Amino acid sequence: MKGWLLNIFCTLNFLLYLVVIALWISIPEELFLNLFTTIVALLITCGLILSNRSKFKDFYTSNFFKKLSASVISVFLVFLILGFINYLSYKNAIVWDITKNRMNSLTDQTHQVLAEIKEPLEFKIFSLKKDYETVKTLAELYRLKKNDIKIVFVDAEISPALVRQANVTKLPSIEVSLGAKKRLVSELSELSVTNAIVRVTREIEPTIYFVTGHGEINLLSNENEGGSYLLRTLTNSAKAVKTLDLKQAEVIPKDAKVLVFLGSKTGFFDDELKKIKSFLKAGGRALFTFDPDFNGEGQTDLKVILQSYGLLVGNSLVVDLLKHANGSSGTVPIIHKFSDQHPVTKGFKGTVFLPLATDLGVDQNHENAQQWTPLAWSNNFPAAWGETGRDEIAAMKLQYTEGIDKRGPISYMVARELKESRMIVLGNSTFTINTYKKFPQNVSLFLNAINWLVDEERLISFNNPVIEDRPIFMSESQVGIIFYFTVIFCPLLLCLLSFGFYKRRQKL
Repeated sequence: MKGWLLNIFCTLNFLLYLVVIALWISIPEELFLNLFTTIVALLITCGLILSNRSKFKDFYTSNFFKKLSASVISVFLVFLILGFINYLSYKNAIVWDITKNRMNSLTDQTHQVLAEIKEPLEFKIFSLKKDYETVKTLAELYRLKKNDIKIVFVDAEISPALVRQANVTKLPSIEVSLGAKKRLVSELSELSVTNAIVRVTREIEPTIYFVTGHGEINLLSNENEGGSYLLRTLTNSAKAVKTLDLKQAEVIPKDAKVLVFLGSKTGFFDDELKKIKSFLKAGGRALFTFDPDFNGEGQTDLKVILQSYGLLVGNSLVVDLLKHANGSSGTVPIIHKFSDQHPVTKGFKGTVFLPLATDLGVDQNHENAQQWTPLAWSNNFPAAWGETGRDEIAAMKLQYTEGIDKRGPISYMVARELKESRMIVLGNSTFTINTYKKFPQNVSLFLNAINWLVDEERLISFNNPVIEDRPIFMSESQVGIIFYFTVIFCPLLLCLLSFGFYKRRQKL
């Protein structure tokens, strides 16, 4: 083979190797194309060596080749060490999020969920190639916290059969898998992905039943007094929510993990009360909410049941003159004292207000008195008390009356735990209605209570910051500076330094 022709083929072969490297780096998922180009490059190299054996023999027996081989081996070993370090850093990455409110980090709630999973997870991303990197960024946040998460990409254009097999109707989507359990996520957000992880790790899906038929808050209503916002929040938090009319149901369903009495106003029939008592006696969980009734004694049937467990639910209006909503004269107290010993309120520092709260107290003479734990309470007397005077309330001339009103501190929220049985009682039922959906800490406290009742302490979270999205705008000149500095100047500088070291080594 002529010299000039050999030089052309060698140059083309070298360029082909550069293409092979670029393909493996840019599109590693295209195995057929990458392997084909690699094999072609190797075959051309073998052909050149065989057709020019004598010239190549002189080359690889020369001192230059020996020095070149030693340099190549040294470089290979360095790259091997760097590759091993890179692998370790990939598996055990450390990330610092310097954005305000940790916008590029997962919440503590998600961290806690991932920390409790011992088995490896798999994220299968169904996406078009142009959207893959965006979706992968979200998946990588999870892998950084749990390094055995496997991320698999399925190109929807190349593998439509796999997309249909997974019942994917929207692109991009993520299929979260743990063993044989799978959950498809179409809404790509941390909330959706974490909920999917929670669901594939559960043995049984907890079902929450809201009791209806006694004037409770309507979860389906979009009106200000309705509970549709609370329903959506519970559903988005991986909860199965159903309603239960005790008058029509023969028994309380077996899948009922928690019964919620959200502001029952009218009385219960004896048959209904019997079902409730049997459910609680068998270790059932329940959340009770009460409101002060200025026209009478309020709902008494449920109060009698709770009294048998040692809890006294009053019918006074809690007044807190130090911590209350502006313009309420203390009748809309703001909770600022929480128990740091109970999972529901440990570390809770949010602002929660209760529109018209009633008092809760423990009967210290009852045998079960020690089973109740106050979770939130008012200020001490004389700043807070429980007002029982109807005339004073009507005239809004609130003043403590010795011997009639109740001295603070007064409990707003209490919890009871005995073996499998758990209860939480709140002195207000309306603090989570649609009117107050702009106050997320109200719902957060309610969700914490539900999570504790269904044994999902890992989902109790208090980091609910208000995120301010402030994008950074860059001019064309700034973009150009970044491009030329990172893409051209830095690589060129490295090449010049390498060439300088090479020349210096030749002189030695």
